[in-house]
Amino acid sequence: MAIMANSTVFKIERGLSQYQLNDHYAILGLPLTADPAQVRTRYLAIVKQLHPDVYGRTPEQKSLATLYLSRLVNPAYQLLNNDRERNEYLATLRLFGKSQQAKKEVPPVRGEISQRLLKNPHEYTYLQLVDQLAKEQYEAIQADTLKRITEDLSELNLVFLFTQSNLSFISTVSFATTPAPAPSPAPAPAPPPKPTTSPAFRNIQMAEILLGDKKWSDALKELQAGVKLDPNNAKIYGLMGYAYMSMKNNAQAKTFFEKALKLDPKEENATKHLSKVEAALKASAKPPEKKGGFFGWGKK
Repeated sequence: MAIMANSTVFKIERGLSQYQLNDHYAILGLPLTADPAQVRTRYLAIVKQLHPDVYGRTPEQKSLATLYLSRLVNPAYQLLNNDRERNEYLATLRLFGKSQQAKKEVPPVRGEISQRLLKNPHEYTYLQLVDQLAKEQYEAIQADTLKRITEDLSELNLVFLFTQSNLSFISTVSFATTPAPAPSPAPAPAPPPKPTTSPAFRNIQMAEILLGDKKWSDALKELQAGVKLDPNNAKIYGLMGYAYMSMKNNAQAKTFFEKALKLDPKEENATKHLSKVEAALKASAKPPEKKGGFFGWGKK
């Protein structure tokens, strides 16, 4: 059963609840882009934090922790851990976000941290702020603290929905609707397949942000995670080559640029930078100039 905004544990008054929408991601301290694996990892961490046997808690804190778990955390997790319900929920949020963007309204936020995101509505900033709040969300078993942090998280999600042009919310499960049979006995020609979004889309997007900030090592971590999701994506290898080139590791850069071109001969980073890397490697491979004779005597 979904948790309503007017839960008896505490009433969420800011963020998505202003639009009569439940924020299951805010309850779990997650961004709207979290995948199922992240949802499960975060849920298990919260369960550990709210365990009634945590040493040093008062009977009142133990009772409140149990209430948080049963009335807030478990229902939110049950919905987000169900593929069908999660995708239906995200579809609702996507429609809401698009309709608000069309109105060109400013999201009504009061929290200082959400106002900061509104001034710089970047996904990287959004993810950082959500992570920052999530670390504090269930540390103190106090209703006022949890209410404030959860409302701040919901306001961040609200700003994200109002400001991001890409609200695809990449999911591990896709659903296709079955078209009604054509009235004509002759089968209609199949339409050309639509381009699919890479399962590593979020990793690629984040890596491009990090590369723009010159955070080469962090970008490589995102791209290495992306390779596991989409091992035949030429763009990932092109970006890896660019990261290694920027770190002055031309040998690795050449390897990844060549791999990118095998998958896509027109891959942008590889076609643009491979020749530079090869030239740098060739220059570094030249043997030092020999001087003839003792102390250079006999040099021609």
